Amino acid sequence: MRPARTQEDAITTEHRDGTAESAGAWLPSLIGELLGLDGRRLPVDRPLGELGIDSLTAAQLSVEVEERTDVTIPLERFLGEETLQDLVRELEREAREAGARGAGA
Repeated sequence: MRPARTQEDAITTEHRDGTAESAGAWLPSLIGELLGLDGRRLPVDRPLGELGIDSLTAAQLSVEVEERTDVTIPLERFLGEETLQDLVRELEREAREAGARGAGA
């Protein structure tokens, strides 16, 4: 059983429209929508390449993630061995680093 996430772990991603949402909430939802699946039921520890993501879907995901977060995730990463959990962690790390850069300015 996974330990519960703390408030500190719940890093949000700020979108260009000014809203903020956890990457752990919107990324599975987006992937599920594009694959015609329930994003809440996607396995977080299974390689994304095994979920049925093709190159067109990977390109859509890459563009959507960049539009929402200003973080570039190459489409190849959606086709390989990385998991949903890996990508959420990276987006959360990027959000923390962007926040630190903004605080230091």
